[in-house]
Amino acid sequence: MAGERAEILYGLDKVNNLRFSHENPSVIKCYEEYLGKPLSNRSHKLLHTNQKDW
Repeated sequence: MAGERAEILYGLDKVNNLRFSHENPSVIKCYEEYLGKPLSNRSHKLLHTNQKDW
């Protein structure tokens, strides 16, 4: 099942213009309007998880 998923994801990467989150206009806007800069305290607190806490 993982192999099938990987094939699909690689196929999508080949045909999509937008492949990286840091190039996504919605992500860029979110940082500009709310999160500040990457690795800021706010972005770290909201976007990063700690597996121990799970």
